[in-house]
Amino acid sequence: MSGLYYKADCRHFTGEKPCAPHKAEGVVCKNCSRYDPVSERILIIKLDAAGDVLRSTSILPAFKKNNPGLSIWWVTENSSKPLLEKNPYVDVLLGIDPSLPGLLGGTSFGRAFNFDMSRKAAAILQEANSPVKKGFGLSKEGVVIPLETSSEQWFEMGIFDTVKRANQRTYQDHLFQLGGLSYAGEKPQLILTPKETAWADQFAKKNKLSKFNKIVGLNIGSGGRWPMKRWRLDGFTWLAKQLKKKYPKVGVLLYGGPEERELMPALTRKLKGACLATGTENTLRQFASLVGLTDVLVTGDTLALHVGVALNKRLVAYFGPTSDTEIDIYGRGEKVLPTSPCHCYYQNQCTQKVSCMDNLKEMDMMAAVERQLKLS
Repeated sequence: MSGLYYKADCRHFTGEKPCAPHKAEGVVCKNCSRYDPVSERILIIKLDAAGDVLRSTSILPAFKKNNPGLSIWWVTENSSKPLLEKNPYVDVLLGIDPSLPGLLGGTSFGRAFNFDMSRKAAAILQEANSPVKKGFGLSKEGVVIPLETSSEQWFEMGIFDTVKRANQRTYQDHLFQLGGLSYAGEKPQLILTPKETAWADQFAKKNKLSKFNKIVGLNIGSGGRWPMKRWRLDGFTWLAKQLKKKYPKVGVLLYGGPEERELMPALTRKLKGACLATGTENTLRQFASLVGLTDVLVTGDTLALHVGVALNKRLVAYFGPTSDTEIDIYGRGEKVLPTSPCHCYYQNQCTQKVSCMDNLKEMDMMAAVERQLKLS
């Protein structure tokens, strides 16, 4: 059978089912005006954490800027896939699946990039059928290694806390170096659908948020890996009460994830109507849609921060045991730091009697929120 009736190099063609132009317009390959030939395929491997996956999307516009024929394939953890859905720059989105090695080995990529320093990600890169592999790979000893000079600085930051603490460059700046590009302030990409925005609007309508002039979101979540990134709950309590007392026309929403399923109800009860909980069992995209309701988002160094950046929210970002210099908030807010430096940098547990997060002052947070409210 002749292959002339289909065009395997078209961006829209998968061979699995009718392509989107055919379903929408009934066109066929032979005379399709939507034919979009791919000149090069590249592979990106960025598995987790979810916030890192989202902020890594800032590199996508730069990859495609000077190469409109580029097709970008992205491999991520299944749990992070929703953050990349609807992204117009990602042509093929892949999760972790038994067929993944065969698919990557049977597909030809011009370049393959692994931006994760994990054995799992490095092993996936090894399976890729590409003459050019960048980022981090596996040695014959089965350990992660940098594949070229441009990967070495980020690699050293990953294995030596002293190097990471001394770093003064943003994550995106390092990421673009790994990708062989120059960072020029490109932002993370998160595309919410009209249906998702309408779902959040229904939440706002149900809870009568229109009675408020502005909304401040307090994200009490910290993610599972670094629980010490969370600010004190009594600090959040004080901040919510002060906002309610001083600005009665400002609504306060509480955000969190599954790790906060016990903390959020307890904090809501303590605040006695001074705030509204958004729930802890939302999907990633529902969570992002609800963040979209805020005018100012108060958050630590976690997924919510990167969602807020992608959605152009005014931010009050606080830091303790993680690096504030790595975070680019694109001039959309300010960072609040403890009055004393962290002595347990990137550790799961604090070894000090008074932690750096204990030295994150309520008045500093309040002042920052007030400044961002005026700018929102």
